[in-house]
Amino acid sequence: MAFKVLLIDDEPLALEGLQLWIPWENLGFEVCGVCTNGAEGLQQMEKLEPDLVMVDIHMPVMNGLEMIEAWRLRGNQSTRFIILTGYSDFYYARKALKFRVSHYLLKPLDEEQAELEIRQMGQELIKEQEQLHIEQIARREREHLMMKEALKSKDLSSEANCLMESLSQTSDVWNVCLVQVSGEDYGRWSNIAAECLNGSKTVYMIRLRDDLVSIVFNDSDFTGQETGGIDRKQLEEMARRLAGFRAFMAIGEAETSLTRISHSRATAEKALLHAFYESDKNLIIDYKTLKDHDFQWHYDQVQIMERILGALQLIDHDAYQSVVVFIEQSFRKIRLHPDEARKFVIYLLHEIRAYMGEQLAEDSNLLFEIPNLDEVLLTLNDLIAILQSCGRVCFELLLKENACEALGIVQDINDYIHTHYREGLTIKKLAERFFLHPAYLGQLLIRKNGIGFNELLHNMRIKEACRLLQMNQYKNSEVSEKVGYSSYHLFLKHFEKRLNMSPNEYKTKNT
Repeated sequence: MAFKVLLIDDEPLALEGLQLWIPWENLGFEVCGVCTNGAEGLQQMEKLEPDLVMVDIHMPVMNGLEMIEAWRLRGNQSTRFIILTGYSDFYYARKALKFRVSHYLLKPLDEEQAELEIRQMGQELIKEQEQLHIEQIARREREHLMMKEALKSKDLSSEANCLMESLSQTSDVWNVCLVQVSGEDYGRWSNIAAECLNGSKTVYMIRLRDDLVSIVFNDSDFTGQETGGIDRKQLEEMARRLAGFRAFMAIGEAETSLTRISHSRATAEKALLHAFYESDKNLIIDYKTLKDHDFQWHYDQVQIMERILGALQLIDHDAYQSVVVFIEQSFRKIRLHPDEARKFVIYLLHEIRAYMGEQLAEDSNLLFEIPNLDEVLLTLNDLIAILQSCGRVCFELLLKENACEALGIVQDINDYIHTHYREGLTIKKLAERFFLHPAYLGQLLIRKNGIGFNELLHNMRIKEACRLLQMNQYKNSEVSEKVGYSSYHLFLKHFEKRLNMSPNEYKTKNT
């Protein structure tokens, strides 16, 4: 990028010559403006902020040295000047030195000498710019180091306390926005953050952990005043652009001084815990809206564990799914602390894996992955999805394992039905006795017998009823009760369905 030069001379021909005779672009400069006296020059310098000013000494209204003196008195010490004069008087040179002017050219200009002086000035500006950049980096690095100390501790070193008090003067209110993002996404996220924050000097992005970044910012939304920093809209834009990332954002409680910024960080961390339940809403969680929402630590984990293992033992996938739904709903309702919720679900997964290891010949460690306990980006939705996926794998294997075992005991099941069909036998009771899932048992009987359990049961009962009716020793109601029907109406219904006649018609025909 070229340096900016402002040309000031009361002679139009001299101004025109300065623009035409000197190869500004080749020397690394661009002419940003021209004017004809010192008073006008002060106005243009305020507006254009040139790096270099070439000014004649003798001009109307305000001469060149008066203009330079006025500019230095305003505190502008970085602007470079080259003075132009038709006099080689030592007095002017000495006065120019007083105002930090080390370059001057005599009129009429020697083009070669002028080009040499300007090239030298450009080299000085480049060195000065490089030095300034190094100093800015060092200063910013020191600020970041002290800011990290302030974020982590209330008890600051004297150096950190002094610097935080100094930086606090640039804004009335400060706050912290915490961003939780996976380490593998940090590079892409930091690029988005830099774009959204526009490189503001009053914003500090501090990486506290591999997965946690603190954005310290002057909270202009809190006061409703523009302070030259970022506002909530910029953070909201960042949140929208993070929609494709595994990332959560939370804002803490504002503070008027950076010496107390650790409080903002601590409250932002409390707010960030709620991302465990709010992860699907893609929003910035604000501490002030959740500060009265406390997490719970107590719940009936024994009951949940027993229900999960019971469903596995009975190979009842529906019961397992019901428990998973209960876990999600109850955890949300009581707002169980995320650390406790993660710990319990991971413990539950280990117990499921241990049970499967007892039931299967293969290595149960290969069935499904169990996340690390310190994986803070795991939300409730993630844990529920893991439990559901785990259930699908386990029940598929359990049903497959039991299918092999069940083929050898189908005859035992049929024998049991033939012996106990007169009792209040149900598919559920039969499944519990033979340790099979009711749905699977029903399918197994259909494949073996060609008809379902209920059809087989009623066929056996009606067949026995026909035998008893032929004996003509019992009333119809007694026959109904002997073959296992608690309701005569039900007996009558199934009898007529199979024989197309009533029990009395059957007796008349067969006795």
